[in-house]
Amino acid sequence: MKLMKKKNFYTNQLQIKKSLRTKIYEFLKDEIKKEGIKKKSDEELSNIFNSEFDTKVSRKTIAKYREELNIPSSINRK
Repeated sequence: MKLMKKKNFYTNQLQIKKSLRTKIYEFLKDEIKKEGIKKKSDEELSNIFNSEFDTKVSRKTIAKYREELNIPSSINRK
């Protein structure tokens, strides 16, 4: 079994986090652009993301990144 240095391990973890964050940002921008009259809630966006990318991202994470992108909640989007 090959052991990694601590520095390399943390660098790899940061790269994984950055790539996931980028995926979520792009997903949110695309999904919200495609929305019609019915706006999708954070829970719905989370479910769609999880099924498309075969990963587990919570509703709170979606809400956090949506707010970072200055996108209002589904109730406030027009």
